[in-house]
Amino acid sequence: MASGVPKGWDKESDKLFIHETGVRIGRQTYKGKDGWYLIPVDLDTPVLEFEPTPEGRDKAFEAFGKGVLVTKVKKARPAATKKAAAKAPPKGEDGEEAAKGEDGEDEDEDDEKDDDEGDEA
Repeated sequence: MASGVPKGWDKESDKLFIHETGVRIGRQTYKGKDGWYLIPVDLDTPVLEFEPTPEGRDKAFEAFGKGVLVTKVKKARPAATKKAAAKAPPKGEDGEEAAKGEDGEDEDEDDEKDDDEGDEA
């Protein structure tokens, strides 16, 4: 890498390079081994190890340039649909919206509260 840092990479130090996508190439000890590591942004993607030499660093840049880090397209979370369903008005037994009293409360809930009060005697 005689010409310097490849396009899209910032040199943070002699041992750390950060790509504009957030991917890092760093010289460090990882799992007890010293070397240059190509560290993806996605934590589900494995870290790639290269020898702890200038050639190892160059190989890490080269590997990134060849696209060894496959980025996964994340699916929409099902929790988002649950939130949307929770905001929908409650439905009655026949699929219609629950009847609302004058104060905006469900009339059925008031009836249940009244029934409970008589049971405590």
